[in-house]
This record gives sequence, C-alpha cells and structure tokens, in this order.
Amino acid sequence: MLGTGILLHFFGPRYTLPISLALYLYAAAGIVIISFVLVAIFAGDQVGAKALQYPRWRVSFLVPIARSPLPRLVGGTVGVLALFIVVITGLFGSTDPTRNPAQYLTWIYFWVATLIASGLVGNLWSLLNPWAAMYDAVSRFTRLRPIWKLPDVGVWPALVAYFSFACLELTSGMANQPRLVAMAALAYTALTMCGMTVFGRDDWLAHCEVFTVLFDIVGRFGPVEAERDRDGHLVAVYLRPWGVGLLKPGPHGWDRVLFVILMLSTLAFDAIIATPTWQDFLIQFEPIWLPLGPFGFFFARTLGLILITSSFFLVFVAFMEGVIFLGIRKVDPIATATAFAFTLVPIALVYNAAHNYGAVFVQSQSLIPLLNDPLGKGWHLLPAVATYQPSFALAQASTVWYAQVVLIVLGHVIAVYLSYVRAGERFRTAQRTLLSQYPMLLLMVMYAMTSLWILAQPVTTPA
Repeated sequence: MLGTGILLHFFGPRYTLPISLALYLYAAAGIVIISFVLVAIFAGDQVGAKALQYPRWRVSFLVPIARSPLPRLVGGTVGVLALFIVVITGLFGSTDPTRNPAQYLTWIYFWVATLIASGLVGNLWSLLNPWAAMYDAVSRFTRLRPIWKLPDVGVWPALVAYFSFACLELTSGMANQPRLVAMAALAYTALTMCGMTVFGRDDWLAHCEVFTVLFDIVGRFGPVEAERDRDGHLVAVYLRPWGVGLLKPGPHGWDRVLFVILMLSTLAFDAIIATPTWQDFLIQFEPIWLPLGPFGFFFARTLGLILITSSFFLVFVAFMEGVIFLGIRKVDPIATATAFAFTLVPIALVYNAAHNYGAVFVQSQSLIPLLNDPLGKGWHLLPAVATYQPSFALAQASTVWYAQVVLIVLGHVIAVYLSYVRAGERFRTAQRTLLSQYPMLLLMVMYAMTSLWILAQPVTTPA
C-alpha cells in the first residue's frame, strides 16, 4: 500500500507466470552475476582515483537557463501551490480519500512521481521545495539572519523525520485521512520555517529537512551535473551517465548509512505488508497486539518496520566487514561503509519505480476528474475533465510484471558496477578489488531475488 486505503499497487486480474517464479529469480541472479564478471573484465584495472573517472559532456545552453531566476521562480511557485492545494483540499475537501486531491498529490505525485523523476533527470526538489521558496520570498523584504548556529548533528534530524514520515505512511493506518495529511503538512511547514529562521536556511535544509536530504541523494543518481566555483557560482553544466554521481565524494557517517538503508527497508516493508506472509505474521502475534486496541495496529506495524530496518542495517554492516577484510587494505570503516551504502541507491530507486508502477501509470490519472470539483462541493470548474476515465493501457498484469523484472535487474546491474569501481578506488589493486566484491555480489544477488519475490506476491500466481 502507498499508505492510503485506496492507492493500491496492483489491481485487476492476477498474472499466471508462464514459467516457475523460481526461474525468474535464478535468471535475475544470473544476470547480476554476469554483469559482475563483465565489470571485472572491462573495469578491473581501473584502480585508485582513476576508478572514479567517468565521461561527461558539456551542455553550454543550459548554463544561462540554470543561472536565470526563472527555473527557481517557476519551480517554487509550483511547490507552494501544490502545498496550498494539499492543505486546503485536505482540510475542507471530501473525507473520502478517493475524492480528495490531497491524497493523490501527496502520495503519488510528490512521494512517488517526483522522486522517480529526480532519479531520471536530477534533483527537482531543489526547484520545487515550497519552504525554501517561501523563505526566499520573505527574505526579499525582511533581512533574515540565523539566531543560533546549528550544532554538528549530521543528518540525524532528517533521519528521525524520515522514519516519522514512514510511520505516517505505513504504520499509522491513518494516511488515508486527508485532514490528517493536511495537518501534518501544516505542522511540518511550521517546523521547517522556524528551523530555517532560527538556524539558517541552508544549514537547516541540509541537515534537518528530510526531503532535501532525500532528494539530494536521489539527484546524485541523475544525469545532470553542475560545476561551481569556490564562491558557489555556476560555471558549467554537464551530462553524465546515470548513477555515477553517487561516486562523488561527500560527508560520511552512520547517519547517512542508515538513511540509505531506511530508503530500502521502507520500500520493502511497504510491499511486505501486502503479502500473505505478513498477514500470517499478524495472526500468529494477535495475542500480543490485539489487546492493545487501536494502538495495537500501529504497534505491530511499527515494530515490523523497525525489525526490517534493523535487519537490513545489520546485514549490510556484516557484508561490509567482509568487504573490508577481503580488501586487505587499511581504510576508514565508516567512510567506506558510507561510500558503499550509496552504491545501493539505484536499487532503492528502481524498486520504488517497480513497486509503484500502477500508482504512476494508472492511479495518478484519478486526479484529473477531481479538478472539476476539488473540494467536493458540487462545483463544475472544468466540465471537460469531469467524466475522464483512467486508461489501463500500460497496466496489464503481464506488462506490470515484466516491467518490474526489467527495472529490478537494471538497478542491480548499475549497483554492481558502482560498487566495483568504488572498491577499485578504495583498495587500489585489481586483485584486492575483485576479492572485496564477492560479499557485495552475494548481497546484490540476495537483494535482487528478494525484491522480485516480494513484488511477485500480490501480482502473480505460480505457473
């Protein structure tokens, strides 16, 4: 579920696989292994700083556009307008989530579509961020200076906010209530505006504002790269292969590792709760959570999310111990773990796209007829769209399944490549690089097979 009772990831008849699901899993694992062998053959001698070099192409015509205030003005206006619509329709619109634009704008257009688009293009949130736009608008008329300096908190505040947002979406059972979504948006707006005012715009956004941190990570996967001088002025814009931006140096720490792990675990948990396995788990533990009444549902799901996240984190740390041990070179373990954690971002991105395929291609269309009467008051603002019916052309069960397979495999192949060249940079010889990547290869294979198995549960039936 997307966190709303109506935004289902799959609909219509289930797809009967022409071959056993196990064969799909083995084939996916085989492709990941083959990609590992090819990377080792063709990039195995790329070690040290040379390993991180990648081609890029200068795009001169984008420089004046990027320097212009127009993109930020248009993006900020769209972001503020979208936030305004979420709040107004959430508070005063229909209580039926299927008839309220706030649900679609929040859970599909923002949380899914904008995230995927940022991976495909670049960090769109830097343009759309409504709170940054409002702060900048106010600062034009009032000189805003930070009152206090933000302590060295890493991105722990953003991590806490991310977990809280995940709980609202996945464990509260109330994300299908438009009024609650609107009130959460208002509360977060107040918190963010106060934080920027007290601690400074850039510091608060970079460390405490969850979506800025999240989209910064996702945007590094995108193909657009901006080059700035020491004063922060834009000097050039380049296009680069997808994913290689995740190899660029940046801050490190367990907070950033856990942030990436949470990106993976929340998506996995979102899919797991739609499977019969999760339902069986709930039934077996009914004596524990059922006596807690309404709080029991929240307790059971939150505990499940914590357990899944902890498992992902511990498994990653264990495999990183193997990577460092086989690398046979003294390295900073935290910096190395952070660097390799970012190579998992492609997996999170493609899993997000695969998991929410139906939401993006079909359920997003349900917003169109609501534009005729956004508050459910019987208005006729746009009669031409009032009878619009969503198209299911790209949502046949077989299409969904094969699209998911391709996405999952592609994401893991990119992750294998990034991990291998990262190892070449860290461990400095071809032999140590190859040895260090056997644990990561096993981890990638496990992720690929597990991802496909989870995705297959609500979509397919065995051959």
